[in-house]
Amino acid sequence: MDYWSTLARDASAIGKQTEASSPAELSLVKDCFNLFAGAFQAIPLTPGGPAVAARMAILSQALNSFRTMISSAAEGFYIQALIPLRHAYEGWLSFWYLAKFPEEAERWLNPTWEMRPPKAETMLNKIDHPAREMKSRIREFYEELNRFAHIDPVAILSRIHHAGEKTYIGVGIRYSTDEFQTCAYGILLWLGNYLDAASSVVPQEDEWHSQYKAVEARILGFIESHAPPASSPAPSPDDPDAA
Repeated sequence: MDYWSTLARDASAIGKQTEASSPAELSLVKDCFNLFAGAFQAIPLTPGGPAVAARMAILSQALNSFRTMISSAAEGFYIQALIPLRHAYEGWLSFWYLAKFPEEAERWLNPTWEMRPPKAETMLNKIDHPAREMKSRIREFYEELNRFAHIDPVAILSRIHHAGEKTYIGVGIRYSTDEFQTCAYGILLWLGNYLDAASSVVPQEDEWHSQYKAVEARILGFIESHAPPASSPAPSPDDPDAA
């Protein structure tokens, strides 16, 4: 059984369905991603210390993570698309923490186990981000990110389907408008945070900022219109293919 090829075909078909059924959402996440990538061309190539290198590496790593998240969500791997968001969260905290404590850059650049970055909660309490009101919102969102990063019921229940007295384990992927929009919401929320971070190191006179303002307005519009309820249900199960 060549299930690898089968799943690849399904993913390709779902990708086309996503483009047809959710064009505005997919276009927005791609536009945000491209703008984030464009920031690297606008950031001056000036010499910097270890903290500058670490902060730019954090942005670069996040760029790849967002590419993986977007493609996974578009192809129907909804839970998998959300797992890297906690990595993005910790990278965002690290970016702002190093802006305030550049002397601690070695904690990110030394690969030994003896030298580790601070815990996320420590960084959140100490960062000096311009929008301080974000701290409380992000602290609340962190618990949701943990649900996808760990083996939580939100992931397990998405695989289980009940039909009468029988229980089936769903195998494979399928398209869901609601689940794609849920992924788009989380991805855009954090892409917005990273665009904000990038804006702090792109020269203010660069044209990139005018593009950022336009995209930022689109992100805020999407976030406001798609904000999930206080207690969102887990993604619905796939069609049962295996008992």
